[in-house]
Amino acid sequence: MTSSVLRRLAPTAAALAVASLALAACTASDANQTSDLATAIDEAIVDTGLDGGGWGVLAVDRGSGEVVYERASTVPFVPGSIQKSYTTAAALDILGAASTITTPVYATGGVSEGTLEGDLVLVGRGDFSFGLRDQPDGTLEITSFDHNEANTGLLPVGLNTGDPLAALRALADQLVEAGVTTVSGGVAVDDAYFEPETTWPDGRIDSIWVNENLIDVVVTPTREGESATVRVIPALPSLTVSSDVETVAGGEVDVVIDQVGDAVVVSGSIGADAGATVRNTQIDDPAGFAAMAFGDVLAEAGIEVEGTIGAAVPEYSGDPVATWESAPISELARVVQKMSYNRGADLLACLIAVQEGGRTCTEGLAAVLAHAGRLGVPTDEVRLLDAAGSDDYNRTSAHAQVELMKAAADGDHGSIFVDMQPLAGVDGSLAGTGAGTDAEGTIQAKTGTRVVGYPATEQLFVLAQAYSGYMTTASGQDLVFAVIFNSALVDTVPEVLETSDRVASVMLTLQREG
Repeated sequence: MTSSVLRRLAPTAAALAVASLALAACTASDANQTSDLATAIDEAIVDTGLDGGGWGVLAVDRGSGEVVYERASTVPFVPGSIQKSYTTAAALDILGAASTITTPVYATGGVSEGTLEGDLVLVGRGDFSFGLRDQPDGTLEITSFDHNEANTGLLPVGLNTGDPLAALRALADQLVEAGVTTVSGGVAVDDAYFEPETTWPDGRIDSIWVNENLIDVVVTPTREGESATVRVIPALPSLTVSSDVETVAGGEVDVVIDQVGDAVVVSGSIGADAGATVRNTQIDDPAGFAAMAFGDVLAEAGIEVEGTIGAAVPEYSGDPVATWESAPISELARVVQKMSYNRGADLLACLIAVQEGGRTCTEGLAAVLAHAGRLGVPTDEVRLLDAAGSDDYNRTSAHAQVELMKAAADGDHGSIFVDMQPLAGVDGSLAGTGAGTDAEGTIQAKTGTRVVGYPATEQLFVLAQAYSGYMTTASGQDLVFAVIFNSALVDTVPEVLETSDRVASVMLTLQREG
């Protein structure tokens, strides 16, 4: 089926006749404006110095769908993280923007004189924040760059301000309020809500995570030749930490973190000029770690567990003895879009699979693609290999991306979807783009970047840099757009960031000249 925008690129004879009458009524300045915009964008692409790569660009009027600029718009390109928009748009519609995730705790026995006879079972349901980002007003914390970017080396990152054990502490408090002082059995974690996904590029996806399934390590240099200080988050009594990180001259950071079960080993070196640096590792056994953390939190709350922490999951039924309620799906999706949170996008696809009656996260991808088709996206111009845009065999065209963004904005959750995109010069992955210029606050767009090593020349290969979303131009026109660039070799990490800025300059030209 030919999509609405593509039909505008290839009108019928009747449409051309109508269009010719309309054009006769246009002023010369209208025609010149379109021509001038095309010239300005073409020149902006040349000015990037990246015109040897591949460019796919499309901009249409948000109301009418009229094409205002087009360049190779139906050619599929490597999208990077703009692909997350397929996942989050589907999550809002399939899971429900206002829906929440309930994480329950079940007991296999009753309570008598303060003793819970049996086991406690914590059941994962796919809440990736699980207290870490949750704010008192029901929203989730958004920062510019947080612990999920810690190992990229691209930018300095900070830690989330929330408590990674907040949900577990709330569950323990409910047990205390119910009069529980002792658990005669053990603590088990049921992570069978969907089959764990282990083949996608960004790591293991499970239904239960503590601290977004990361062990964060803050390494602070001391004097050259002395041991650096190391702080591990979450700090658990049952988690043993050993460190051998030396402070050396300069500003380089070479820290290795190994975690197996209840042991974390931090080694390497950090430059005396580096300052406090965040690094992390993904938790190897999410369910086992959650059981250990819950056991420690129960002890902290004054509840003694007599059995095994991390016991096999027993049969359980009845009503839960404690529950944790997540923020709405719209908030989880907002974190994914604003922060470009890869594993969060993957987890949303897994939840979509369950909602659609599936068990595997790949089934969630199929549902995401089917949802795009229902929105009118030309799915023959799209390839989804993961839910985050991290697989380099993913593809989308500028045309498909614009169709998705326009249909999502016009849909039942349109205002929510538009507002969850990063805002130029203000927040998320666009916080530094257009700041202090007339473009600040006028562009809401998802960003996408894919960079890999290129061993042949020991360079960095920028596979993709892309932007897709909404803007109000300097002349007041509301546009839906996609700017996708593929293929550049650079020598350093700062040059990767410079490439991002160069591609963004094309987007900013569209805003300024449109």
